[in-house]
Amino acid sequence: MINGSRSRVLASCVTVAALGLTACSGGGTNSASEDGLILNGYAGASGTFVENWNPLSPTVLSGTQGMIYEPLFFFNNLQPATEEPQPILGASFSWNEDGTVLSVETQEGINWSDGEPFSAEDVAFTFNLIRNTPELNTTGTTPEAELVDETHVTLTFEEPSFVSAPTLLGGTYIVPEHIWSEKSDPATDPNPEPVGTGPMMAADFTPQSYLVTKNPEFRNADDVQVGGLRYHSLSGNQAATDKLLAKQLDWAGVFIPDVENVVGNRDDLGLTYFGSQQVAIASCANAELGCEGPQTEQAVRQALSAALDRDQVNQLAYYGNAQPISATYALLERDTDLIAPDLREPVPNAPDVERAKQLLEDAGWTLGSDGIYAKDGERLSMNVQVTTGYTDYITALDAMAQQAKAAGIELVIRQVANSENVSSQGLGNFELAMSGVFQGEAADPYYAYETYFASNNTGPVGESVNPYGNVARYSNPEVDEAIVAAASTEDMAVRAEQYAIIQEHIVEDLPYIPVVNNISFSSYSTERVTGFPTTDDLWASPDIGSAPDNGLVVQQLRPVD
Repeated sequence: MINGSRSRVLASCVTVAALGLTACSGGGTNSASEDGLILNGYAGASGTFVENWNPLSPTVLSGTQGMIYEPLFFFNNLQPATEEPQPILGASFSWNEDGTVLSVETQEGINWSDGEPFSAEDVAFTFNLIRNTPELNTTGTTPEAELVDETHVTLTFEEPSFVSAPTLLGGTYIVPEHIWSEKSDPATDPNPEPVGTGPMMAADFTPQSYLVTKNPEFRNADDVQVGGLRYHSLSGNQAATDKLLAKQLDWAGVFIPDVENVVGNRDDLGLTYFGSQQVAIASCANAELGCEGPQTEQAVRQALSAALDRDQVNQLAYYGNAQPISATYALLERDTDLIAPDLREPVPNAPDVERAKQLLEDAGWTLGSDGIYAKDGERLSMNVQVTTGYTDYITALDAMAQQAKAAGIELVIRQVANSENVSSQGLGNFELAMSGVFQGEAADPYYAYETYFASNNTGPVGESVNPYGNVARYSNPEVDEAIVAAASTEDMAVRAEQYAIIQEHIVEDLPYIPVVNNISFSSYSTERVTGFPTTDDLWASPDIGSAPDNGLVVQQLRPVD
């Protein structure tokens, strides 16, 4: 148990610079409002924005979560799992003895941005809204909420769910009952006039950029010293890097090749390393759920993994900064005690072309005269999609396509807009996609296993699922049972036993083909504002796209005199 607390109007915008920067009611580059500086940010978007301020939607605009809508608590997954979560809308929480009832106390004195008071009624409403909306309750495990009084609510689970606290309390964005009770389709409503409790509120939107500005009703409004943040869509990493170096971006979620040389010699730029981005090739792997293509064969996925020269990928795409990756998708150093002893070695960095070919031939594939394997008249050729402008992914794919060809596998690279990439993975309309397996709300591999490998977190091809979840359509009853068992205990030794079962299967099945573990970094300008988390003090993620961290960071930013 923990206790304590810490302290739209649409406008017409005109494009004024190449690559997407706009001016809008004073919101362009190096602009200010009556409430302070308007910062410029890039969260990785390419193509045009689609207006969606719905915090319950997987395709919500970046910044909606964290900046506008808030969860109950902040769990810092960059710190040990033993670290106490930080209260946001919640004040404290506690479990009953068997982990089926979670009691939550909420903060008092908080208002929504329209001036209406926030209370535990909004919390109960939000959880029950998700529970009773199949499109939102995709796992079927959202607890039933019961209002106790204006500051207390209980969440009741059908099974012991100790590990659910970080996901539910730290990853559920609370919405106001007085507005959302009127929405007929909460799963798809774009919520054009968002009302939240966070430090920012929506101010304007265009397909090229959108603006969030200071919320005057925010409980700590006097401590928010920036006037807002404008999010831009750019053509990709290089365009964002150019803007950052030209002092036209203040906060950038962007991969920068050879970042130490590019950013490290600039006194006006900051660089913070944090966390892990486990780069992987996601496959639509499950033919029983409608996936089509050679990648539905386990032997093909295994062969592709064996063919990869990860050292070369690391040098070409990540300048040697990436780390070895585990096929268990637990982090090799952080989670050593939670990895089965016989699986603690990383996947090989060197390719094994002969093993790749043998795997294919044992599965009935025959090498063709063109150097590509074939079976039943079908060449072993697969489309692999990647977001346009994601230079690290594209460079890695270019290298891996050549490596795969040496093993008789053809990879056809398709660069698509980020919105198409995300949507097609959610629907299962893809064969392979450059992606990643990311860690969850706390320092425990459970959250990756539940998100990316649980059957109840996916569905048939054509049925939209979380595009940042089990897009592989992976389904294994033994893995599902182990995930449930791990969630039923607070004993880490018992969890480790269940993780060993999960790891045995996913290492063999490879629905996500591991590439490298890229150490993430965030870059930002310190010319106009300071206060970002540093590598030595990761009190929150410095990534502009991380929520609710982004809402905490914006509260700590301070204009430079």
